[in-house]
Amino acid sequence: MKVFCYSKYLFFSLAVSLYTVMPGYGQVSRPGNPYPLHYPGSSPLLIYDLPVSALQKSMAVRTDQSSLLKPARSGILLDTDFSPEEQGTWDTVSGGLKIWRAAFHVQDAALMRLVFSPYKLHKGVKIFLYDERQQTVLGAFTDLNNKSVNLLATAYIPGDMLVVEIQVPGYLETYGALKIDGVGCDFSGLKGTGSLKDGWFGWSDSCNIDINCLGDSVYQVVKNSVVRIVFDGGERCTGILVNNALENGTNYVITAEHCISSEASANAALFYFDYESPWCGGPDGSNHKSVSGATLRATGSNLDFSLLELLEPVPVNYYPYYAGWDVSGQTPTSGFTIHHPLGDVKKISRENHSLAITSYGSGYDDQTHWLVRHWESGTTEVGSSGAPFFDQNLRVVGTLTGGQANCLSSVNDYFQMISHSWDDYSDPERQLASWLDPVKKQLTEIDGFDPYSDFWATGDTLTNIATEETLTVETGDLDWGSYSGHNSDHLTSFAEVFREQVSKKILGLILQVADNAVASQSANLVLKIWEGDNLPGKVVYQKNVALADLGGETRNFVEFDSIVVAGKNFFAGYEVEYNSPQDTFSTYMAANRSTTAVNTAFVNDGYLWYPLDAYTGEGLHTSFAIMPVVFDSIPETDNTPDFTSDIIAYPNPANTQIWLEFHDLSAFPVEVSVFNTQGQLMLKKEFGPYLRIILLDQLYFNSGIYIIRVRQGEIIHNLKITIMK
Repeated sequence: MKVFCYSKYLFFSLAVSLYTVMPGYGQVSRPGNPYPLHYPGSSPLLIYDLPVSALQKSMAVRTDQSSLLKPARSGILLDTDFSPEEQGTWDTVSGGLKIWRAAFHVQDAALMRLVFSPYKLHKGVKIFLYDERQQTVLGAFTDLNNKSVNLLATAYIPGDMLVVEIQVPGYLETYGALKIDGVGCDFSGLKGTGSLKDGWFGWSDSCNIDINCLGDSVYQVVKNSVVRIVFDGGERCTGILVNNALENGTNYVITAEHCISSEASANAALFYFDYESPWCGGPDGSNHKSVSGATLRATGSNLDFSLLELLEPVPVNYYPYYAGWDVSGQTPTSGFTIHHPLGDVKKISRENHSLAITSYGSGYDDQTHWLVRHWESGTTEVGSSGAPFFDQNLRVVGTLTGGQANCLSSVNDYFQMISHSWDDYSDPERQLASWLDPVKKQLTEIDGFDPYSDFWATGDTLTNIATEETLTVETGDLDWGSYSGHNSDHLTSFAEVFREQVSKKILGLILQVADNAVASQSANLVLKIWEGDNLPGKVVYQKNVALADLGGETRNFVEFDSIVVAGKNFFAGYEVEYNSPQDTFSTYMAANRSTTAVNTAFVNDGYLWYPLDAYTGEGLHTSFAIMPVVFDSIPETDNTPDFTSDIIAYPNPANTQIWLEFHDLSAFPVEVSVFNTQGQLMLKKEFGPYLRIILLDQLYFNSGIYIIRVRQGEIIHNLKITIMK
């Protein structure tokens, strides 16, 4: 390994990152920007040259023609052991911010990424990855990316050099626990393919059909369940996000066992949603929607399936769709597959005839594969492994193992039958049934589940600021600070009024943050929704947000823990804390409307609420850049779990606590989980065995209906309760 300093001045354009309507601009990440590459007193950038032999490169891009399995390979994962304590350079800049940086160079690499293990950051620490000119930036990665597996695998940065940067606020002594355990290198350039947004765009053969060449709404819905999976050293396969009997949005993905068969590969895998060309035969699509890491729930080497559960939630703006399935074993009369051949944008292939049941061989159980004799349109290629076969009812019946099909002869593809991976083997770690039907409904089929269909049909972002208005920070007669945050008057709360024709459901708030100087690790902002007509009244919802998780000079979207039902008139805003040392937070506002005198902003001095124009003696008329994301309807599941009479819940309706009384004692420990109607986990507690009565307290939820799931060994009970405040 060679190490050298990079001192050449680089000219670059640093785009302002917008943390807009939903989280996940790029790989799931948080607001923030890397520090400029060059600043007064900056240390030279240390570049670590990682050697890769010509043989390793040639092996990475070689396709094994002897195998009919269809994963795609073009890279390797280099084992490393880099620690910020021992490598790279540290600088301290303005405000005491500590900056650590290092760069990695691999000759001939077209794409590079990092695997951090361990990864356990303190709140306030941010990590960025970028190319040598900061034209492509990933991050910020923060403590919100901490996972139970203590690992984070990043998406790819194009080029043969990758820079990693850590920002540690001055109030922290350490960043936490962090090492660079691996550097992924893809050598796509050795195959003569240019890299645009994505290194594998345009690789698939010409007979493959872009998903957006077919405008049928059927395909345009179910396509959102198909994901591209990148793992190990740039290997690519396809996977499918699937529904379960509870229809609660658990993020289960099925793919082929010959793609991912170990916990280590699952932990470091990347799952790309919505990667498709924007129109038929169009340009490269956006590869900005990815989720990092999964855990292996079940796998079967005899049946070629793996069931993964994602370690990060799938953001709303990824448009997740949970595909339905059919495990009856009934022969499909026709169908199609949606896949990522060679890691390319999403493609579709169609079969207009019945499938046959056959054996694949290669050690797989006999008579456990569907045979597609001939594709009427399209084909599959390496990278398509794990792709779903949808039957005529739009349910998944199998996932691709491999076959002979290609553009020259699109015949004989083999899909593992999920009717066999369902429960041919009794061990929960070797079957799908224990995970996709945990309440033992004995289902043989289930339709797809779109938790946000009603949201997108009726959604809107409310704002009282016109597009032509200038955003600013008004300070008026204040000695310091602004009227939308910390200031010399010690105003504590700030709100915008919204008057609608109908009641709204609020998903979260967008704050157009201006200043955010965080002085303490414990600094918080409390988002609130108030009832009221003329002034904010009763608080109907509140959520604490760490100031360190909000970016300055950018939009920040904060999703609520559950949907908040507001009346026609409501107030949305936040409360700040005054501490020592002093934080400085503010949002943008509309420039003073001195001519129209329109004001929708309200402030609280710690005792009373005032319209901002009245508080300033008619000196300031404005609106705060506080924007609720609202919808007219709440998504509800068509099927609810079977409810038990073996456990009594009282009082029901409840307020903040509820008692569970068991009809029979159990020798097993008790696990109690509370879900809202969107399937989000709100509370989880564990209790010992042989209990007759259990108290659930701290039910600080919004008014509404909730499902309590009680697990005793292999037995699961479901109860419906109502919370009323």
